[in-house]
Amino acid sequence: MPSDTTYTMEDFAETLLNEKNYTTLTTEMREELKRDILDRAQDFLIAKTIAKLSNDQAKALSELLDTNPPNEKIQEFIKTCVDDAPTFIGNTLFQFRQSYLGLA
Repeated sequence: MPSDTTYTMEDFAETLLNEKNYTTLTTEMREELKRDILDRAQDFLIAKTIAKLSNDQAKALSELLDTNPPNEKIQEFIKTCVDDAPTFIGNTLFQFRQSYLGLA
């Protein structure tokens, strides 16, 4: 049965925080770590994406990034330029997860 639930980057960051099992974080510290995870995951995804792009596509991505777009816009761009983008994004975020949790 299909699910209507959308898994967001914020959900991803929250899951990583839970998996890291921090026990002494204040609310402010947790939010700061979440923002850090989101920034690092986005940078990781962009770096992996650039390696798959043509020069023209990389230039278009650079121009998009200059506008400080939300994660959704970046993911939409990736979907237009990378074959099987959902799998690529999923695999890339899995690699990031492994690295963040010290499993890789």
